Amino acid sequence: MPVDPEEGLVTDLMFGLMIAFGADIILIVGALWLIGTTSTLTFLTTTGLIVGAFAAWIGWRWRAIRRIESAADPERAPLDELKHQYAAGEIDEATFERKLDALVDSEERAVRADGETTELAAGRSE
Repeated sequence: MPVDPEEGLVTDLMFGLMIAFGADIILIVGALWLIGTTSTLTFLTTTGLIVGAFAAWIGWRWRAIRRIESAADPERAPLDELKHQYAAGEIDEATFERKLDALVDSEERAVRADGETTELAAGRSE
């Protein structure tokens, strides 16, 4: 099922399913528990499973929306992207350190190259 960030975190479909099925089942099992037909454990397990399933669905959508929004952000600096990947658990600490060192080295080379270009341009204008 494709994720559209414009729909928001909780969609109408999710809300409708929670009301139509989740809440109804919880109410039915709760009523059965109140009249003594079912155990407390059954009621709590049913409630926990339903709430957990919808929480997992919301969590999945949240992660998918974050991925889409971070990929769509062309202004994100490479260092910010690296930090984001590490914080999200997409890369481990060793990979983070290795990529960070490579990023710092490439930025230093770019600064040196830019300085040499500026010196050459200044030398030509004299």
